[in-house]
Amino acid sequence: MATLIPRSRRIVERLLAGLLRLFAALPLRLGWRLADWLGVATWFLRTDAARITAVNLAKCFPELDPSARKALARRSLGHTWRLLIEAGPLTYWSGARLGKLLIDESGRSLVTEPLEQGRGLLMLVPHYGNWEYLCHVLGGLGFVALYDPPRLAGIEPLLLRSRQRFGATLVPGTPAGLRAAHKTLKAGGFAAILPDQVPAQGGVHAPFFGHPALTMTLAQRMAETSGAPLLIGSARRVRHGFVAEYAPFPTDFDLGDPTAFATALNRSIETLVRRDPAQYQWEYKRFKKPPPGSPDPYPKHRPR
Repeated sequence: MATLIPRSRRIVERLLAGLLRLFAALPLRLGWRLADWLGVATWFLRTDAARITAVNLAKCFPELDPSARKALARRSLGHTWRLLIEAGPLTYWSGARLGKLLIDESGRSLVTEPLEQGRGLLMLVPHYGNWEYLCHVLGGLGFVALYDPPRLAGIEPLLLRSRQRFGATLVPGTPAGLRAAHKTLKAGGFAAILPDQVPAQGGVHAPFFGHPALTMTLAQRMAETSGAPLLIGSARRVRHGFVAEYAPFPTDFDLGDPTAFATALNRSIETLVRRDPAQYQWEYKRFKKPPPGSPDPYPKHRPR
């Protein structure tokens, strides 16, 4: 049995590597077109991803009529498939070729100035657009990013390769990884975190599109203890590639108040998402673990 587990991991890694090489062989626009078709198929097959997306969009965009929400859901699922297909180029394309996909970059000085001053920097990167592309754009600054190890261990080596090959360092969200990220910030370095995942433990409920969402307090603790400035970062898809954008995090609240921080965080993410709602990861159960006494927001029903 012990020998079967490593063998199965190698099989998974080889299969995934072959799939990513296939995606890397496609021109980006063709890959996007394929992803959009897969998004439509995902909707009409009434998958769990389609069901969760429908629930989230109904909660967050009640002002849209049902046909508009369905169209938004199909586009959103297409963007999720784009993220998967883009993993091929991010793993195998050269830095020069990936660089041609950077159509514009806004707010770069907000990233570089605090690092040049030795103040450190904590960037909060929501699940919007292709957050993985920022590993290419900002990897040369040597940032440390927290990540959750995938459930399939065979995927992890490829995941780390695609994210680290341009200078970023990935550390797992374990106590040791958290210490490494905090040490980087205290030393005036650059750390990044995906802040819109429901925490396994702890967290506070804060409004997101008008509904309570359990929100992690990790970023708040890291910012408070390190004193590093915060930014919201994203890589939004545009016609021929991506626009990287960095914006200051709000400062009109008490940094020591976890609920106030979570409220500001979700408000900032909401502002970003409204620029192009289809590019947010709506198939994630963002409203799971609701406040005590609240019903399950994701009942087992099919999208219509």
